[in-house]
Amino acid sequence: MKPLSPEQLAKIAEPLPPEAIAAHPTKENLSTIKGIFVTERLNQVFGVGAWVVKTDLSCPITSAIRTTKFGKERTEYTAVVKTIFTIPAHDIYYECIASSMNDDPGDAAKGATTDAITKIASWIGIGIDVYKGKHGAAPKPTNANLLDLNDRLGLVPTYDDLTVATLKADFLKLVKKLPADQQERFLKDLDQMTPARFEKGIAFIQNQLSKK
Repeated sequence: MKPLSPEQLAKIAEPLPPEAIAAHPTKENLSTIKGIFVTERLNQVFGVGAWVVKTDLSCPITSAIRTTKFGKERTEYTAVVKTIFTIPAHDIYYECIASSMNDDPGDAAKGATTDAITKIASWIGIGIDVYKGKHGAAPKPTNANLLDLNDRLGLVPTYDDLTVATLKADFLKLVKKLPADQQERFLKDLDQMTPARFEKGIAFIQNQLSKK
């Protein structure tokens, strides 16, 4: 087995950039790590193509019909996968089971794999400061209009990750119907919006459009 070099160990321990951390979509006061930054760090530490991922479904992908607050039905898929992660040059081997939900079965499976890789990376030491609560709070939205919308309406984030993709798409469609000079304030903090805030934003914009 080839031991990790001091440079590799230092890169593993290096905190992820602030933009790698996002607010959890459904749980207040928690953060999540964006998967692409984990991929980037793995490539920086071990090299492109040096780490190998194999994913198998632990069980068939299941589906359920859910109705949104606005009466819209959607099919939501749940995938549970077993991911095997290896780095042959360093004799590193990990297994992880993770699940993900999405309105597309393929994206559900990919999401579960990404979650597994992120968790495995934390076992190696990548992003460990986030799990230890030392990275600092996730970036908070700076758009006062969206913050006011969240707070004044008494928003309670009770949604799961299943609806976020569709809610985001619906939200963006409505934003595009607004005058160009009004769109930027709704898009500025898009990455920080929870599913619940998307839903409130949809209701807010629909109300604005109905007044025209």
